[in-house]
Amino acid sequence: MKHAAVSKLLFCMSILSAVGLSGCGAGDSVQAQSTPSTLATKDLSAFVDTYWYVPTDYLLAYACSSSGNPKTSAVNDQTIWHITSVNQGFLLGCSFASTNNGANWSASTIVGSVTANNSVSIGFYGSSLTVGSGQLTTSSGQPTFLMQMSTGNGTAGLTHWAYMLPVTSSNPVWSSLPGTNGVSVPTATASGC
Repeated sequence: MKHAAVSKLLFCMSILSAVGLSGCGAGDSVQAQSTPSTLATKDLSAFVDTYWYVPTDYLLAYACSSSGNPKTSAVNDQTIWHITSVNQGFLLGCSFASTNNGANWSASTIVGSVTANNSVSIGFYGSSLTVGSGQLTTSSGQPTFLMQMSTGNGTAGLTHWAYMLPVTSSNPVWSSLPGTNGVSVPTATASGC
């Protein structure tokens, strides 16, 4: 009888693990929420009026074109986020991206969410919809977004993953973004969105 109970418990834990639930360990606290309005939201107030960029090590992205030969090509994808406001776990702002070393920038509106467990999903609304997903984490004691995104129309597109790091005017990167031939954050974001 004891063996059957242990087998059932292990089976239950494997199901919970497979669907991404946790809380079986000692000291874990998992509480059911009765309604969506009682769910915890992430306090993102520190992110208001912040800028984020792609560091040199994470510029590599792949563009795909069905008319190209070869169909895929490596590009530098520098992206700047300006988070302008937050509300109950949502991030709002503008994104600016260049895959031609800063010669041209495409702007889009950011509408994203960060859950209480730091999962991130961001919609970039511009000439097309781009969806990025990832995790809010830390690197060297500072907040960092680890993001993956793909965008395109079926015949052409772009796939990129990167850490997004905060940048301020006191950082040398502010005046010369990696992968852009010396473009500054103010120049890259001048068009607004």
